[in-house]
Amino acid sequence: MAIFTVHVPATRAGEPPPAEKVVFLRDGFSLSAMIFGPLWLAWNRAWIAAIGWSTLLAAIAFIGVKLGFPKRMLALVTIALSVVLGFEGVRLIAWNLAWRGFRESSVVTGDNIDDAEEVFFHDWRPATPLPPAEAAREEPRS
Repeated sequence: MAIFTVHVPATRAGEPPPAEKVVFLRDGFSLSAMIFGPLWLAWNRAWIAAIGWSTLLAAIAFIGVKLGFPKRMLALVTIALSVVLGFEGVRLIAWNLAWRGFRESSVVTGDNIDDAEEVFFHDWRPATPLPPAEAAREEPRS
């Protein structure tokens, strides 16, 4: 079973978020994030994280070369950072979604994303405004 975090977009007060904009992120290690690094972040529309990660890698390479570090050491540091991105890449995407106004709504489990979507949407009750007649009854009287 995989664990998925569910991120729901922000909407105007009283409007339910559209179901097709809900994002499911699979928690855990991502081999493609480790191998492709900043390209993987860009593919997942985490532009700021992709630019930041690229800048970090370039700065480490530049500083390492200027200080005369052995190439093997720079390669090991780059591999270590790739492994870190493999483990934490999904968190960077979640941070990017939060920055764009999404909020983490739920955590669901499933064998795959289709199962996770089915579990989430089966019980999902988006916030809907009260009809005008009920809203009038619920307002406090002064």
